[in-house]
Order: sequence, then C-alpha cells, then structure tokens
Amino acid sequence: MAADTKKYENCTIKKATIISNVDDSDVDLRKALDCSYYEGILNDTVKCDLIITNSGQTINGKNLLEGLPLVGTEDFLLEIEDPKGNILEANLNVNKVTPFTKEPQREDILLSLTSEEFIRNEEQTSEVIKRYDGKISEHIRKILTDNLKTEKELFIEETSNNFNFCGNRRKSIYILNWLSKKSIPSVNGKRGDTAGYFFFENADGFHFKSIDSLFAQEHVKSYIYGGQPTSPVAYDGEIINLESDNRFVANQKLRMGVYKTKMIIFDPFNCKYDIIEQDALESDEGTTHAGRELPVINKKFSNETTRTTYVLKDTGTLPTGNVKQQVEKNSEQIFEVDVILNQAIRRYNQFVTSTLIIEIAPDFSLRVGQTIFIDTSSGDTGSDQETDKLIGGKYLIISLTHNIRMGKGQTVLGLVRDSVGREGKPHSGSMVN
Repeated sequence: MAADTKKYENCTIKKATIISNVDDSDVDLRKALDCSYYEGILNDTVKCDLIITNSGQTINGKNLLEGLPLVGTEDFLLEIEDPKGNILEANLNVNKVTPFTKEPQREDILLSLTSEEFIRNEEQTSEVIKRYDGKISEHIRKILTDNLKTEKELFIEETSNNFNFCGNRRKSIYILNWLSKKSIPSVNGKRGDTAGYFFFENADGFHFKSIDSLFAQEHVKSYIYGGQPTSPVAYDGEIINLESDNRFVANQKLRMGVYKTKMIIFDPFNCKYDIIEQDALESDEGTTHAGRELPVINKKFSNETTRTTYVLKDTGTLPTGNVKQQVEKNSEQIFEVDVILNQAIRRYNQFVTSTLIIEIAPDFSLRVGQTIFIDTSSGDTGSDQETDKLIGGKYLIISLTHNIRMGKGQTVLGLVRDSVGREGKPHSGSMVN
C-alpha cells in the first residue's frame, strides 16, 4: 500500500491569537511558518512551539516584540484542524520568546507555549501546605482545583488506598507526581500485585490514571504497516514510517527489579523485622498487560532476587481523627509498603518493555493516554502475508506530536507497552462506541 501524500495536506491553523498583557489587544498569527503541538504522559502538561515572522507592520506599524509588547505569559488561543475535520483547541500561555533570525525588516521568533497550570505552579498560592487525609484520588482533585485553580475537565481514577500527608510547601505538580507512586488502583489490578499511577494532561483535560487501567482500555484506532492488510475495513490508516526499539536490556531490567525483588522492613513500633520476596510472574494474574505476556527470561536468572529495598515503617504517623481516635490508631501505618512500594517499582519499570515511534497522516482526534492497535508484516514474501505476532498488538500512546508546516500536517506517536505478543484484534475506530 503506497503512502498517500495527499493525507499530509490541508491541515489548517484556524486560530492562533496572542493577547497583550497590557491592554488586552490581540494579534492574529495564523500565518505561522511552523506549528508543533505536544502531549506526553511524562510531561505533566501540554505544550506547543510556534515559529512566526515578526515584521515591522505586525501591530500598530511596529513589530510584535515592541508593539504588543511581547514579554511572556501572554494568553494564546490555538485551534488547528486536520484533513478529516477533527479540530484541536488549546488555551495556552507564552512561556518563552526566542528570536533566532534577524533581518532589517524581518525577524523570525520561536514562541514556546505551555498550559496556564504549568506557570501557575510557580506561585506561592499553589504550594501544597496543609495536611491531607483520605483517598489519594481526592487529594489529586483538591490540589488541581484549589492550588492550581484549573477549570479544565478532570479524569481522575479512584484509588483503593488512603494516604495522609503534609504538603510542606512543595510545588503542586511535584506532589501530584509524588502521590502517583503511592497509589493502588481500585479496578484493573489486584491489591498486593500492582500499584502506580500517572498524572498528565492532554487536549481533553487532566488525567490521573493507573498503569493497569491505561493498558486495559479498548484501543481507539488500528493501523497497518507494510504489506497489504487482510481486511482493509479493520484499519483506520497506514503507518508511513515505523521505528521499533526493544527497551529490554537484560542487566538493567534485572537491576531495576522487573522480575524478582526483596523488601526488608523494620517496624520501630514493635521492633518487628520482616523479609518479603515478590515475583512478577506470580503476580501476573493481578496485573493488566497490553500484550500477551511478560518477556520470558532464562531460567538460570529467574530464581534470584535482583533488587532489595530497605524500609522503615511509618507506624503511628499522622493517624486520622481526634486525639482519642489517633491514640487508638497508633499501631496503623499510613503508607502500606508491603502492598505498594515494590509493586510500583516493578510496574513502572515494566512500563517501557518495548517502544515504537510511528508517523501517520495527521489525526487531531488522537490523545496521549489512549491505546491504538498496530499490525506489521511478518516479512513473509508470499501472497498471503501474515502479521507479526511479536511486535503487533495494542500500544499506549505515551507521546504525541502534531506538526503543521506550510499547510501540510503530520502526526508522530510514541508508543509503549509492558509486555510482548499480539493480543486482541484490530478494528476501525468508527466501530468503537
């Protein structure tokens, strides 16, 4: 199937409006030379880079830097459209202004845009100060609305565990990521076998999702790379370019504790000393994978512990209730290390077992945090080509870039999964409701 170059055309910057900090006047920058919009699970918030031509007639007979004046933090309204009519909207703020081409009557400027919450994170009013008791998922909601003052839609997956803590004036985004590592999912994972969440933003709003629920979700679209698809209706499009990277480096994965870990716990409350060993393969039924199974390693390396964690229990720390209730709970621990710590370590390090970077025709309906289905040719040169059963299957979109250059668009997706083997079947996104 030959690449359809027409799919790269007719992307439109429908709105690119910057608003002055001084008098609320605005300037239309839709004739930007280059627009790149980014989302990433590991980036906390969305961002965008815009290259514009700054001439002496941009605003009030002056260039943009002087006429606006452009200094940073300005509101920026972005709206882009792909060839299928999918529109992506984002309300951003200027984080950095970088002039890089200087001529007598022209200057090219790179505007680095980011979410309002990313800049607001630096305000003292956004610092997490007070004590929080109860479910972690509710802490996330309160920090986003009370500290970061976001008005965006929130997609917060409920946690099954409570955690009490004091903010100690740390930044909001730091606390949100810190709490992610202490969270146990209430669905799509078994307590004691899995833990770990991600906090991120996409065009729909802010998300707080467990690793297991991200991999458990139904894929939204399917793509084929190389050869002829056996059922064209099952796929939403062709992958124009694919780069595969096996992130399973044996010594590194073992060092990080992907398979077998040991935890040595000391409880100062009763001077009890425990040793807990955990095996990822024994916990496999309590976790949700994107592929068929975890990579099977050589038996001579699978029986030995490769990572040991030493923990001092926090028994009696920050119990809830009045003084009497707190005394009664003085033997309880707030952070349940035996069902969280090594489980989270294992899941985060399994997260990027294999990765793909693919280029497809521009599709502004895709979001980071969604899953898609990939099929590739097995390399069979026969007339009935098979799909690759190892690389193929469901992947999570961990990073997303929409590029528009001179009216032509492209979408680049970074994909990951925690396991190997083709699991499930492709289907067109129009079939998912």
